[in-house]
Amino acid sequence: MKATLLLLFVTLLGISQAKVFSRCELARELVKHGIPRGDLPNWVCLIEAESGRNSRARGGPNYNGSYDNGLFQINDQFWCMNGRPGHDCHVSCEALRSDDIGPSVKCALLIKSRQGWGAWYGWKNKCRGRPLPNVNSCF
Repeated sequence: MKATLLLLFVTLLGISQAKVFSRCELARELVKHGIPRGDLPNWVCLIEAESGRNSRARGGPNYNGSYDNGLFQINDQFWCMNGRPGHDCHVSCEALRSDDIGPSVKCALLIKSRQGWGAWYGWKNKCRGRPLPNVNSCF
């Protein structure tokens, strides 16, 4: 009985822990999910500024009561919906806080195509006009 409870506790603990990517691990995952290598320094900088490379980061509440989700800190007011797929990215916010970064990358690419890098305050405040991370040694 005690062994079963211990196993259950360890399993739940593992599920609840966030994935914090190393810089190179993140760069390789981004390329795997369709981010062009030439854009990697900007994306890595953005993610480091927004979420600290933490796949399960959740920021907020913001001034309007909204929350930001995942690596890219994608806002739930416009891009994702809590509990079900929705808004412009047609994804649940929970899917953006997952170790599977595919849905997050797809949504982030949509945001960038519509609003550019300036959609993210982290990029504007910590990346724009500054030295960007060099990820060449990761490949």
